[in-house]
Amino acid sequence: MMLQQQIRRRVRAYWPVVLVPLGFAISLYSNRAYPAPWAAVLYWCGFLITSSGLPAVKRFVDAGPLRGGLLRVVMVFCVLALLTYRPVATVVKAFQGTAQPRDYSGAVTPLVVVALLLPLAVRWAEPKDFPVRRLAGRIRRTAILRTISNGAGLCAAASFLAARLIGSANPPLISAVLTLLIAMAVVTHKTFGRTRKLCTQTYVAAQTLLRDLARLDEKRIEVTGRSAKQWLPLRRTTLSITAEQKAARDSWDALKLNLRTTIDTGYRLFGTPLLADSAVDELEKQVLGDIDGAAATRPVRDDLETVLQACAARIDVLA
Repeated sequence: MMLQQQIRRRVRAYWPVVLVPLGFAISLYSNRAYPAPWAAVLYWCGFLITSSGLPAVKRFVDAGPLRGGLLRVVMVFCVLALLTYRPVATVVKAFQGTAQPRDYSGAVTPLVVVALLLPLAVRWAEPKDFPVRRLAGRIRRTAILRTISNGAGLCAAASFLAARLIGSANPPLISAVLTLLIAMAVVTHKTFGRTRKLCTQTYVAAQTLLRDLARLDEKRIEVTGRSAKQWLPLRRTTLSITAEQKAARDSWDALKLNLRTTIDTGYRLFGTPLLADSAVDELEKQVLGDIDGAAATRPVRDDLETVLQACAARIDVLA
């Protein structure tokens, strides 16, 4: 009952948000109706409907601290929708049996743009605030958009072939389509397999570091509880603390390598790392400060626990 009340409250507060995509779709449809005289009316009606939903969008964004940084991600999805509008229309015509070679030719360019620029746009759009708390969403977005980018490239190749093979005497479309479908399945499996493997290794490295930090805490408590007269055991315990610090640093080095590894591809120029370099550097300062006993331990432990939670849903030891 309480869940239903929360849902109703949110629907009443944010339902005007749906006016934004609705108005945008109306304005977009008006371009297809041009030069009909009522096309301009449709365009301005869509513009007004979109504008009336923007205040609700602002309220929704301001209600959560993590929502504001996602605006650029939304912009990327909007541009993606615009670029894929014509290819989707071509697919609809193909299922209806009315697609012509010029339709396939017109779909090639936007698909190539998506395949080449979407990975770069993903890196630009990723929010820079709260990087550790956003890690789960970063992994999910990167894998999905990389799959879309790969699919756009393969669809561009399919459109290019279709524009030239349709109308020929014996078009080998079936074999070409099957080949591209198999290629799409392979690259998709490769992308998500890489993501699961990286998350598994990151989870193990973060868990090892947390355990090393816990053992280091135990040694420090042991040193604090000893008497100053027991100088020999104290010295031995101090040496033990140094060994625990070295083990924790080694664990951090292993975790840092995983955090700097790209999620979706091995080519760093076009890939998105698990965490941005600035976020890794900031986390390193906190971890080393914790190891040396010069900083508070709770914030960095919380960040490491967040990394564990982000990677836990994608653990696959057989990837």
